[in-house]
Amino acid sequence: MTDSSSPAPCAFRGDFAELAAVIQRSWANNSNQPLLYSETFLRSAFAYPGASFSLSPAVYDETGLLGFLAGFPRTIRWNGEPTRIILNTLLTAATTVKGPGVAIKLWTDMVERSRDHGYSGTITYCVEGDGMDRMMPLFTRLLKLNTARICSAQFFVRLLPPESSPQVQTFDRCADIDIDLFMELASDLPGNLPLVRLWTRPEAEWQCRDRAGAIAVSHESGGRRGILTGYLMQASSVPVTTVVLLEDLLWGDLEPTGCAELLKKFMQTATDRGARFASCPVLGYAASDPLTDAGFRRSRRVIHTYLTFWNGFQPEQVLGLYLDVL
Repeated sequence: MTDSSSPAPCAFRGDFAELAAVIQRSWANNSNQPLLYSETFLRSAFAYPGASFSLSPAVYDETGLLGFLAGFPRTIRWNGEPTRIILNTLLTAATTVKGPGVAIKLWTDMVERSRDHGYSGTITYCVEGDGMDRMMPLFTRLLKLNTARICSAQFFVRLLPPESSPQVQTFDRCADIDIDLFMELASDLPGNLPLVRLWTRPEAEWQCRDRAGAIAVSHESGGRRGILTGYLMQASSVPVTTVVLLEDLLWGDLEPTGCAELLKKFMQTATDRGARFASCPVLGYAASDPLTDAGFRRSRRVIHTYLTFWNGFQPEQVLGLYLDVL
């Protein structure tokens, strides 16, 4: 079918198995997107506090799901002012859909839903050179939106050695004391960062221990403390490989040796849980030296961050930001 005849978007219906299959088929030939967005991962993403199907438009016809765009709530501080935005991600069209029409419908509908629910704007990550990166100027021009590409970032990556003698292990859930530390250190990030994510307790609990594949590791040395978080996913390699994605680099007040020890503990935990590859977007809010010192190297993958406001705030270029890349 063609996109011109596609039905109007509606709220996502929660059919996660079908969504996972559509994403896998649609992105099968995308060399920039090697991750497998499984039914388990998608269900977990929508278990984030405040997440709602009503913020994620989808297009259906009599054959099933034709297109989808996820919208997840985030509270940020922009140039010192707290505000709520939508992180939009996972824009997908079925392989039977031709042209950009469905994508434009979904993105337009996402903006309208976000406005109607009282959000101030939306943030979009685009991999350099992919279809979404090419379409963003079209979207914002058609909708006459106040959008700017505010920064670009590279991923640091590293192979992890397999365990020499793998064995069945059990893993403790992140303790409340570590979630306390996470919230403390996240709130203590430099005040000159123009875009900073703000956390509620339920959101921090989801980030550190409730999401699928969650990893959170803390370290204390001489009264100095830090914590790292991330999660495990599968890559669409043959055979399938487990990947750990580092998210929150909260080095706190650790000395360089303490940062190195914290990262070593995190990577060991990920390895023990089956990870064979590690990836981390470097967004400029935290030191990257501990990563390079531990053998991480810059990949060729670059993401561009587009920020849109419709509440009067002005998006502008920044040197760093603290927000998740999903």
